[in-house]
Parts: sequence; C-alpha cells; structure tokens
Amino acid sequence: MTSILDNTRRPDITFHSSGRIDITARVAKALALQPGDTIDIARDTGEYYLYVKHRNAVGRHEAQCAPTYKGRTCNNLRAHSKRLCQAVLKVNGNYLEARLPVGEPISHPSLGTALPLIIKHNIPR
Repeated sequence: MTSILDNTRRPDITFHSSGRIDITARVAKALALQPGDTIDIARDTGEYYLYVKHRNAVGRHEAQCAPTYKGRTCNNLRAHSKRLCQAVLKVNGNYLEARLPVGEPISHPSLGTALPLIIKHNIPR
C-alpha cells in the first residue's frame, strides 16, 4: 500500500526564479505586513531572517508587498525581487523554486521582529 499524500507540509514562503515571492497569511500576520511594506533577508551567524525593511514605503521599491488579489480581505501577499530570489535559490541549491517553511517569530536587536527561514529545507510539490 502507498500513500497518495507523501508530504502534507505546505510552504510559508515561495521564491521563484522569475523574482516572484509568494507570502502566506501566516508570515504576513507574524511580521504585521501590509501592502506597501518592503521585505528583506538578513544573514546572522549562519541563520537567515526574513524581516520588514521599510513600513509603508512611498514610491516603487524592490520587494514591495502587494495583495495577491483585490478582494475585500486579502491576507496573502506577493513581492518581486530578482536579486533576493536569486540569492535564496543559490543558497537553497534549487534554481527554479524554493518552497520554504519559517520558524517562530523572534525579536532581533537590530532587525526588530524577524522570522528565521529554514533555507535548506525545500518542501516538494
């Protein structure tokens, strides 16, 4: 007998080689992300942290969050940054797509609230 669902874990954030970053509602809520905020990834002692670089950034910015659809309530966000995606894909070892889980939010002294990315664990489709 074989199982149809080998892996039931769903990713929290997905980085695509095109530069598209899909952010789930869980991540957006943990970081209190709103449309217009910009995200970034910092490396500290071998760990990678996702954090909010700018809140309510005015103008056009790289990795600026936008809702995935124009509904009444949209909790999933999307950002675009080719440089950020290429850096994550290079570290992950997969050059098409990185579907990653994140850890529990931490309070980092210089970043504020940040989420540790489990960057070496790519969740299969």
